Amino acid sequence: MIKSIAAKLVFTLVLIIGINMVSKADVIRLVVKEDLASCTGVAPMTCMQVKYKTSKNWELFYSQISGFKYQPGYRYVLLVNRTKRTNVPADASAYEYKLKKVVKKVKMKQNTTTAWDFVLKHKWKLIQMNGVTQTASPVYMTFDAANKRVGGKSGCNSFFGGFKKSDDQLTFNQMAGTMMACSPELNKLEHEFLTLIGDKTFRYDVADQTLNLYLGNKLVLMFGMAPLK
Repeated sequence: MIKSIAAKLVFTLVLIIGINMVSKADVIRLVVKEDLASCTGVAPMTCMQVKYKTSKNWELFYSQISGFKYQPGYRYVLLVNRTKRTNVPADASAYEYKLKKVVKKVKMKQNTTTAWDFVLKHKWKLIQMNGVTQTASPVYMTFDAANKRVGGKSGCNSFFGGFKKSDDQLTFNQMAGTMMACSPELNKLEHEFLTLIGDKTFRYDVADQTLNLYLGNKLVLMFGMAPLK
């Protein structure tokens, strides 16, 4: 009888410990913005922008919400089950997210000033190329919409050429440049940049004051906004 009672106590203790080890999901409220933003996790990507209950500004959301199908152009209010994970890898989120309910979905009015209008009003300085951050890079470009021309600095030389824009596609053509002698470092930078940009069609977007150019789904060039003059 004593053995039977002891066995029941052990079973009950194991059951209690097991229940306590299971993470309970919190229900959180998220507001999801109508457009995505460029972000960098393991590699450059795009992230949703969200506000939590206590948020004042939009925050990048690096995870996925299971069961939620995001549609650009709509602002959402969601109830989400958030469960803390165990044995989490260093490069993974500490939580899992699962959609509980879409509380609200609102079509947002498009700003009459387009992303491309924003591009035309600024100089764009290279800050990342093929996933490598460019510190104090001399490379920049500007766009002349009236003449369909692009130009700027490719290193120690100037470059120029034509461009064509259609929806979210940007094509560069007939690229050329000056031919001054550069340092080995600038020669390497200039060659890589001109080879990458020459006579190619990119998908582009503008997010958080950066101009991003993609080949396929890969972010290959990122430019930071600077004053035009």
